[in-house]
Amino acid sequence: MASLFIVDDDSQFRSALTRELEGRGFQVASAASVHSALAALAKQPADVVLTDLRLGGPDGLDLLKLLPSVSRRTRTILMSAHASARDHQIATELGAVDILLKPFSSAELLRSIQKAIDCETGFQGSVHGLSLIDMAQMFHLSQRSVTIVVTHADQPPSKIHFRRGEIIDAAHGSASGCAALRAILASSSGTLHTTSLEADVVPTIDAPFDQLLLASLSQLDEEQHELRRAEVGQTVFELESIVDDEPAAAPPAESAARLPAVDAACRRLAESVDGALACSVVDLARGVLVGHHERRRGAVALPEPALAAAGVDLFGGRIALGRLHEVQLTAAEHYIFAKRLASREWALLLCTDRSISIGLGWAQLRAQIGLVESLAP
Repeated sequence: MASLFIVDDDSQFRSALTRELEGRGFQVASAASVHSALAALAKQPADVVLTDLRLGGPDGLDLLKLLPSVSRRTRTILMSAHASARDHQIATELGAVDILLKPFSSAELLRSIQKAIDCETGFQGSVHGLSLIDMAQMFHLSQRSVTIVVTHADQPPSKIHFRRGEIIDAAHGSASGCAALRAILASSSGTLHTTSLEADVVPTIDAPFDQLLLASLSQLDEEQHELRRAEVGQTVFELESIVDDEPAAAPPAESAARLPAVDAACRRLAESVDGALACSVVDLARGVLVGHHERRRGAVALPEPALAAAGVDLFGGRIALGRLHEVQLTAAEHYIFAKRLASREWALLLCTDRSISIGLGWAQLRAQIGLVESLAP
């Protein structure tokens, strides 16, 4: 069980909190001032320190500043009935895992302590520029047991629950399971924070993470396509009767061959690579794209038929030299990273601008290629 250290100049409160936490099985020590706390912690570091803000001398913020000099791995929780917004900001910048507002309940206290315990091997603070899917993949790869809480204005929070890196449940409004997960992933903005995995979560999802994510993104893509088709279908045109002796043109083979799950994987891969312009998967036998996503347009157009033809030529056509597995091409405006997948039936083409190094481009592609490899025949 984790060891705790309480710093509070109110002896009655300190004693009551000690009894409460010892009754929960924690090892608890305490002190009434910053100086006595630092002296005790230098001899016997604790896992988590709970300190009051006002201590009648050097305060809780002073303790947060000085604590790393005697116990670098100790996590901290600030307690206060009078903390200002500025106090909250400074405490967070000094590494406080949580700020507990007095009076607090036993449940709030235990949640904060568990959150601090969970932060033992990670960082805590505000992170900008990461998407919800980026966060989910990090927790999957690190095999964490945690809950992501997604908050939107004027809406109740949504939750995604992870157990040892696998999503076991999601909740969004009245929806749960896979439907709730898709609704959360469809959100365009919001606020994210994490808590310890709730003990009473009932699993509603049992699919492996990679398959679950691809299936969810694929279905979201299909729903968005259906919505766009419905919007287009609402426009009414009045046409005169036309007689045409020419047979109707068949749809292009490129679009007919596309697979929604592969489109979704291309999108995820392109969005995870710095400087990416487009990502395509080519069926080498048929010479068509089975997946494609254009992240943004570069200085030169990259038409889908040309990308399909390039994949075929590189790995079995006119340009191929022997049994190539990887090819990197440099143009005046962009790079093309081409890789034949393990199945040998498909090839992946990643087009980027020239803002990244070639080595970094390959490293990012190889880190994410599993998104596509799992779908190959």
